[in-house]
Amino acid sequence: MAKDKLAIRRTRYTLQGYEHALESIRRDGRQHGPIPHAAPHQAFLEALALERIGEWKPACWRPDILGFGIAWIDPSPTGITLGIPTRYLPDIASTLMPTSSAAELANPIDGESAQIYGLPGLRFRLDGSTVILHIPGMAGRIEIPLASPGLWEKALLIAQASFDDTAVFFWDLLPDTWHPLERACAASWPERYVIGGIHYQASRLASGVLRRLPGICRPFSAHDMWFNFGRDLGYEIEFEWQDSGPPREVLGLLLHRKDGLNVRIASQGMPLNHFYSENCTYVRLLGDTGGCLDLRRLRHSPETREALKRYRAAQGRDRVAERRLELERKYNYPSSEKFLGP
Repeated sequence: MAKDKLAIRRTRYTLQGYEHALESIRRDGRQHGPIPHAAPHQAFLEALALERIGEWKPACWRPDILGFGIAWIDPSPTGITLGIPTRYLPDIASTLMPTSSAAELANPIDGESAQIYGLPGLRFRLDGSTVILHIPGMAGRIEIPLASPGLWEKALLIAQASFDDTAVFFWDLLPDTWHPLERACAASWPERYVIGGIHYQASRLASGVLRRLPGICRPFSAHDMWFNFGRDLGYEIEFEWQDSGPPREVLGLLLHRKDGLNVRIASQGMPLNHFYSENCTYVRLLGDTGGCLDLRRLRHSPETREALKRYRAAQGRDRVAERRLELERKYNYPSSEKFLGP
């Protein structure tokens, strides 16, 4: 029997297995195409989550590490599922969970709210072997399937141990609702956190990036991502590959007329063929609904690559990785030891 073409197109972006992709298309309906658009509030949640995920700092890092710790993605119009291997769960948890310090909460700077790390208002609940991330009072959900039901609690213990002893975790203080200081933090930056702000208006672009993230990461390794704010475009998503090839392999996915993002190349006076050339190191894609995506290639010379390899070999395991292994043993968490070879 011939394979379903829509499911095959979906797997190029989500890296789901074929049968999984086919099941997802049957669930949502073929009218949504291979990569469904997210409903407005769902897109907003995904945009906020992507901003945090882009800043993740995995404890057991390698140059060939899985892009942002996400192996596959299953998007639907009203939700998204992230396939996160067990070894990365603590890293993703520490990146997303809203956190502050006792000193910040007791003495915020005059005229400013307390500094909140992670995503203000984000909460979780467990449904069997699935973690459901959500923001109380707002539609939208992010699901993370687990290999076993008790894994999430252990991952949280490891994630929390990566902070110092003064850290305050809002998931512990108020597991079902916002903390007043989280609300104050969000209210102090309406362009970023408030429904109707610039981030909300341009969130379809960031949501579209998240829904295609495994496919975007796949050609190259050593990824980096950050958001810039405060410009007329709303926000800029900076996506960088270290020591990689030219962006053209990714452009084919992102500019696909049926399955890509609603973006166009900002030529900036350059001929179009330049962006598909071997020497191209930067492409700006403008979103039709606001925001932009900058693709950056950080290219090292052969001499620099060899110097980096020698430096990493000399460093060996750092204290952060050793601490992670220690915590995994303490909480009987599946070990990352086998991923930390030379």
